[in-house]
Amino acid sequence: MIKFTEHHAPFLRHGESARSMAVDRLIACAVLLVLPVVRYGLRPLLMTAAVMLTAALTEMLMCLFLRREVRVADLDSLVIGAMIALLMPVNAAYYVPAFAAVFAVAVAKMPFGGTGHAPFEPVAAGVAFSTLCFPTLIFDYCSPAAGRLDLNIFAAAEAAAAQSPAAMLRAGARPVLLLSEMFTGNVAAPVGASTVVVVAAAALFLYFRHAARWEITVCFMGAAALVAALFPRITTGRADSVVIELSAGSLAFCAAFLATNTANAPKLPLARCLYGFFGGLFTMLFRYFGAYEQGAVFAILLVNTTAAPLDRLVWKLTGEERKNDDGKEQTGPAEGSAR
Repeated sequence: MIKFTEHHAPFLRHGESARSMAVDRLIACAVLLVLPVVRYGLRPLLMTAAVMLTAALTEMLMCLFLRREVRVADLDSLVIGAMIALLMPVNAAYYVPAFAAVFAVAVAKMPFGGTGHAPFEPVAAGVAFSTLCFPTLIFDYCSPAAGRLDLNIFAAAEAAAAQSPAAMLRAGARPVLLLSEMFTGNVAAPVGASTVVVVAAAALFLYFRHAARWEITVCFMGAAALVAALFPRITTGRADSVVIELSAGSLAFCAAFLATNTANAPKLPLARCLYGFFGGLFTMLFRYFGAYEQGAVFAILLVNTTAAPLDRLVWKLTGEERKNDDGKEQTGPAEGSAR
């Protein structure tokens, strides 16, 4: 007789639930929406809601197709939709993030068992897919001075175009912006990645709530800063290179929100540090030599493949112990624990 035993998703620690972690991430996403709504009107809010609904409906349809019990109460699909919307231009048409959301849920998440079992970060997979499908639209930003945008999210908003700081860096030019503008969101960038200060505040909230691991973000940003200092793409000094590289594009957002997805990250502290370092290093390599101005999502997918090997390596080298889902110590990483 086959006996079925219910277990927590592999990334959960004792006393946590997938729903509580998702709620924390949704709160962080809501914080990132405040300034875009103030600057551009209700369009970013409507777009985010539409993409969240798309992701939830996709999960329900996939559950029916795979003959599984329909479960969206863990809110994971809503988090996926919200983060995808935040990584898009505010003037994008709905179908661009919608394609990303459908791919993230239907291809990167559900076939592998759903929440907590995807081998690759679903948001990164969805945005990477949309980038490959719509390479010109995904980096087509409007001017931050455009003001209130059209509420018709099914068509691209008509507004003056603007070159992003990431695109200027790729061209070898220093963005003609004050650092204060880059820190307050007065730049052409993805909806949720335009304001580094707000991204940092939202990240601190997640760390405080234990919904993300700070070691990953710190090492991710540290590696990116090291590359920017050693190999600056601008001629205004190494310190200026570091500040602008870390502030431009989606690097900070991906370091704080995508790289720290506990379902895909290592379980041991030292392994998480190495994981974050490689994530930042890969991101800068994609920025310097990749086909697109921003490559953080591709770097996240690449570093996802190192999570389990890093856990095993650190355990073999240090004999470090971790706690299982019941709070008991176990020697070595659990087989398939993160994947």
